[in-house]
Amino acid sequence: MENKTNEIDLRKIVRVVQEHWWWFVLGVVICETLGVLYYLRKAPRWVTDASIVLRQKDGDGSMNPLSMLGLSGNTATEDEVVVLSSRGLLYQAIDALDLWEDNAKRGGWRWEGEFRNPALTIEYVQLTKDAQIKPFVVTVKPNKKGYKIKTKMGFFHRSSKQVERLDEPVELGVGTLIIHANRPLSPDTAYRVGHKRKELVVDDYRTAIHVTQHKKESNIIMLSTKSPLPERDRALLSQMIEQYNLNAIIDKNLIATNTATFIEERLAIITAELSEAENAVSAYKERNKIADLNAQAQLFLEASSLEQQALLEVETQLSLMQYIDEFLRDESKRDNLIPANIGVDDPSLASGLSEYNALQLQRMRILRTATEDNPVLEQMNVQLASMRQNIIATIGSVRESLRIRQKSLQAQDQKYNQQIQNAPEQEREYVRVVRQQKIKERLYLYLYEKREENALMLAATSMPAKIIDIPQRDVKSQSPKLKKLIFLAFLMGLMLPAGLLYLMLLFYDKIDDAKEFERKIKAPMLGQLVKNSRNAHIAIHEGESTVSAELFRLIRTNLRFVIPAETKSPVILVTSCINGDGKSYVSSNTALSLAMLGKKVVLVGLDIRKPMLATYFGLSNKGHLTDYLAEPDVTLDDIIVPSGEHKNLDLIPCGTIPPNPAELLQTERLDKLFAELRERYDYIIVDTAPVALVSDTYLLDRVADMTIFVCRYKYTPSEMIGYINQVIEQKRMHNVACVLNGVKGLRAGYGYGYGVQKS
Repeated sequence: MENKTNEIDLRKIVRVVQEHWWWFVLGVVICETLGVLYYLRKAPRWVTDASIVLRQKDGDGSMNPLSMLGLSGNTATEDEVVVLSSRGLLYQAIDALDLWEDNAKRGGWRWEGEFRNPALTIEYVQLTKDAQIKPFVVTVKPNKKGYKIKTKMGFFHRSSKQVERLDEPVELGVGTLIIHANRPLSPDTAYRVGHKRKELVVDDYRTAIHVTQHKKESNIIMLSTKSPLPERDRALLSQMIEQYNLNAIIDKNLIATNTATFIEERLAIITAELSEAENAVSAYKERNKIADLNAQAQLFLEASSLEQQALLEVETQLSLMQYIDEFLRDESKRDNLIPANIGVDDPSLASGLSEYNALQLQRMRILRTATEDNPVLEQMNVQLASMRQNIIATIGSVRESLRIRQKSLQAQDQKYNQQIQNAPEQEREYVRVVRQQKIKERLYLYLYEKREENALMLAATSMPAKIIDIPQRDVKSQSPKLKKLIFLAFLMGLMLPAGLLYLMLLFYDKIDDAKEFERKIKAPMLGQLVKNSRNAHIAIHEGESTVSAELFRLIRTNLRFVIPAETKSPVILVTSCINGDGKSYVSSNTALSLAMLGKKVVLVGLDIRKPMLATYFGLSNKGHLTDYLAEPDVTLDDIIVPSGEHKNLDLIPCGTIPPNPAELLQTERLDKLFAELRERYDYIIVDTAPVALVSDTYLLDRVADMTIFVCRYKYTPSEMIGYINQVIEQKRMHNVACVLNGVKGLRAGYGYGYGVQKS
């Protein structure tokens, strides 16, 4: 059953497509025309792409165990993807190339963008409030009188002005402008400049440029964009990569630069202290007239070299702790990076300094594109303050441990001092002065060495991003492609009519398929009727052989097979489901066709709520059937009138519309009427009311031998088929047959091609 239904549905679709084939032709023609016009007006676009690889930072060479299992990606590269697509970086790149304006010229049907040498430069003297916020376009076209200048802001805000020359202030709808021509303008070409707020320009480029990671665990980053200006795109992507490298180098060198400043400051202090120590040695020798105690001092220094070296290292670390502590407590340097790589031995303190500097760098990066009241910055300020206090506390702990070690070394050194007590006082004092000089000299050399290392690190800084593929246009990525556009337009030309037909079928619930109607109806079909080309109520005449007449003759023939042979003078009810199905038309012409066989036929109008039979035959609608049913004095001969169409056909018009039609149809007079009609006529055709609207026709089933249901092609709702089947199943009317009215000539199944023939 399902296969049959699907087959019928497919056949219906094919039939609908055949009926509306010109929709598809028109749709294809329109879509193809629009596609060609779009191709002629749309500037071609190309994809421009580039790829870079990020160099691994020191210490990043270790393999993450989770990444080996595929459970963790390269988060550092993911962060750099965000940096590369940030508004701040784009702003710097756009500003470096001066891409704030959108310049174009009219070339034929399309606008062609200009990049390197735009024809126009506009000086915005004073803009209106709306123009300061909303985007607008300025168009300049040379003509014989000078220049035609137009502005457009949105859909409704437009203005124009004719000027003799440029380079002068001109008042327009967007404000006061001065337009400068950078080169001679062609008289047949229009030039356009689009203006937007810088924030909107950055957002537009940010949307157009795609920055992605090649693979989740890869250090390769892909950059791509698509526009009609590949030359501009190449320059923009190159500038983005260059600006990214520059920003990364600046961030990386901030610590080294700050460390260099710190070392220079300390070197100046140590130099002064060393000079004082050397002057003290020289003064001591001169004051005590000592020629040379170096040999004696050398023996002592060599004996205590290990303890002194350790003591010097401790004192150096204490000095560094003192320097860093003073730096952290200096409020003027609260937002500066802490000097690193200066020889801090404590690993926890060195790690804390590194983490603090990393967080401070991240704060500086965010501060470039955010304000101080940003919640993220406020949270980072709290973290930095907490880390600063932790570092100060760590410095205190390290300093305390160094002092303990210093005391231990000093106690050990005291033993050597006991040996010196036996030496002359001059020698002891000389050794003390020389020791102070050595300490200052060691610290000076240490800082000088660190300064050279820091300078070497600054000089050896490499680019963090190495270009793999330079920005280049992909020549195969041109869009729109003419062949592809024509193919898509062809598909669209087929899909739009198909969609419209689908919606039409979805919401159009009428009987529009004669074969499907025959399949679904649970009653025999007497025949199908084509639409009467004459638009007359009477479609059959004596001596004529039109298509309509032949179809009524076919219905007349089929009636003989439906009506039982033993039935004499059958009463045939002709009804429909709703008004307008053509039941009066079918009943009138069926009765006339029977009369042409020489049978005595009477046509009774029992649609007493809306009588139309008398009007169709040109008779008066007063004093007929309703008077007979209501007044016992009225006889049958009083209500029967000749039809005027054929001598064997009589009519009983309905008459005046009564106030109680249902009660009249249940009287004994109605049964008596049909009993007398059976005695006088061979066929009694009854035109009744629609069954889906009133119950009058059901009251007549007691006197009827059969019922003809009339449905109209593309008029009767499809749900009425189920209603008729329900009437048959419930046996509310017996011996039911159907007629489908108003079918197109080729759909009726009886296309004889007969013309009108008169005898």
